[in-house]
Amino acid sequence: MKTYTFLIGTHDDFETLDELLNWFENGTVSANGWGAVGRTTPNASAFEFEAPAGLDRDLLVYIGRGIAFSNDWCMDDTFSTMIEGSLDKTESGQMSDEDDSRDYAAPV
Repeated sequence: MKTYTFLIGTHDDFETLDELLNWFENGTVSANGWGAVGRTTPNASAFEFEAPAGLDRDLLVYIGRGIAFSNDWCMDDTFSTMIEGSLDKTESGQMSDEDDSRDYAAPV
Protein backbone atom coordinates (compact mmCIF):
# COMPACT_ATOMS: atom_id res chain seq x y z
CA MET A 1 0.00 0.00 0.00
CA LYS A 2 1.08 3.54 -0.72
CA THR A 3 -0.06 6.84 0.83
CA TYR A 4 -1.53 9.66 -1.28
CA THR A 5 -3.03 13.04 -0.38
CA PHE A 6 -5.76 14.81 -2.35
CA LEU A 7 -5.68 18.62 -1.98
CA ILE A 8 -8.60 20.90 -2.83
CA GLY A 9 -9.36 24.60 -2.37
CA THR A 10 -11.76 27.23 -3.68
CA HIS A 11 -11.14 29.76 -6.44
CA ASP A 12 -12.31 32.42 -3.95
CA ASP A 13 -9.27 31.78 -1.77
CA PHE A 14 -6.65 30.71 -4.31
CA GLU A 15 -5.92 32.36 -7.66
CA THR A 16 -3.87 29.44 -8.97
CA LEU A 17 -3.09 25.82 -8.22
CA ASP A 18 0.40 26.97 -7.23
CA GLU A 19 -1.12 29.11 -4.47
CA LEU A 20 -3.03 26.09 -3.19
CA LEU A 21 0.16 24.03 -3.16
CA ASN A 22 2.03 26.89 -1.47
CA TRP A 23 -0.63 27.05 1.26
CA PHE A 24 -0.15 23.37 2.07
CA GLU A 25 3.65 23.64 1.87
CA ASN A 26 4.18 26.92 3.72
CA GLY A 27 0.85 28.22 5.02
CA THR A 28 0.94 31.33 2.81
CA VAL A 29 -0.70 32.72 -0.34
CA SER A 30 -0.34 35.98 -2.25
CA ALA A 31 -1.60 39.29 -0.87
CA ASN A 32 -4.52 39.10 -3.32
CA GLY A 33 -5.75 35.83 -1.82
CA TRP A 34 -7.83 35.05 1.28
CA GLY A 35 -5.57 37.11 3.57
CA ALA A 36 -6.47 40.29 1.68
CA VAL A 37 -10.09 39.99 2.80
CA GLY A 38 -9.22 39.57 6.47
CA ARG A 39 -9.86 35.82 6.84
CA THR A 40 -7.57 33.79 9.02
CA THR A 41 -7.70 30.53 7.03
CA PRO A 42 -8.56 29.68 3.43
CA ASN A 43 -11.25 27.24 2.38
CA ALA A 44 -9.11 24.20 1.59
CA SER A 45 -8.85 20.58 2.65
CA ALA A 46 -6.41 17.68 2.43
CA PHE A 47 -7.57 14.07 2.34
CA GLU A 48 -4.99 11.37 2.93
CA PHE A 49 -5.68 7.82 1.77
CA GLU A 50 -3.90 4.57 0.99
CA ALA A 51 -4.11 2.61 -2.23
CA PRO A 52 -2.16 -0.24 -3.81
CA ALA A 53 1.22 0.79 -5.24
CA GLY A 54 1.22 0.92 -9.03
CA LEU A 55 -2.44 1.89 -9.36
CA ASP A 56 -3.19 4.08 -12.40
CA ARG A 57 -2.91 7.80 -11.62
CA ASP A 58 -6.36 8.57 -13.05
CA LEU A 59 -7.92 6.01 -10.72
CA LEU A 60 -6.05 7.54 -7.76
CA VAL A 61 -7.43 10.98 -8.66
CA TYR A 62 -10.95 9.51 -8.84
CA ILE A 63 -10.48 8.03 -5.37
CA GLY A 64 -9.28 11.39 -4.04
CA ARG A 65 -12.20 13.21 -5.65
CA GLY A 66 -14.63 10.66 -4.27
CA ILE A 67 -13.34 11.28 -0.76
CA ALA A 68 -13.49 15.07 -1.24
CA PHE A 69 -16.98 14.96 -2.78
CA SER A 70 -18.15 12.78 0.12
CA ASN A 71 -17.00 15.61 2.39
CA ASP A 72 -19.16 18.29 0.70
CA TRP A 73 -16.63 19.43 -1.91
CA CYS A 74 -17.35 19.64 -5.66
CA MET A 75 -15.40 20.42 -8.81
CA ASP A 76 -17.14 23.75 -9.39
CA ASP A 77 -14.86 26.72 -8.68
CA THR A 78 -12.09 24.67 -7.09
CA PHE A 79 -8.47 23.77 -7.74
CA SER A 80 -7.40 20.26 -6.83
CA THR A 81 -4.45 17.93 -7.17
CA MET A 82 -3.13 14.70 -5.75
CA ILE A 83 0.34 14.16 -4.34
CA GLU A 84 2.18 11.01 -3.39
CA GLY A 85 2.79 10.69 0.32
CA SER A 86 1.37 12.66 3.18
CA LEU A 87 1.69 16.33 4.06
CA ASP A 88 4.32 15.40 6.63
CA LYS A 89 7.41 17.17 5.26
CA THR A 90 9.68 14.37 6.45
CA GLU A 91 8.36 11.98 3.79
CA SER A 92 9.73 11.88 0.27
CA GLY A 93 7.43 12.56 -2.67
CA GLN A 94 6.16 15.78 -1.13
CA MET A 95 4.56 18.34 -3.46
CA SER A 96 5.77 17.44 -6.92
CA ASP A 97 5.99 20.31 -9.41
CA GLU A 98 5.63 18.01 -12.41
CA ASP A 99 2.95 19.23 -14.82
CA ASP A 100 1.34 15.79 -15.08
CA SER A 101 0.73 15.71 -11.33
CA ARG A 102 -1.68 18.63 -11.46
CA ASP A 103 -5.38 18.15 -11.94
CA TYR A 104 -7.48 21.24 -12.42
CA ALA A 105 -11.16 21.34 -11.66
CA ALA A 106 -13.44 23.02 -14.17
CA PRO A 107 -14.49 26.58 -13.28
CA VAL A 108 -18.13 27.46 -13.78
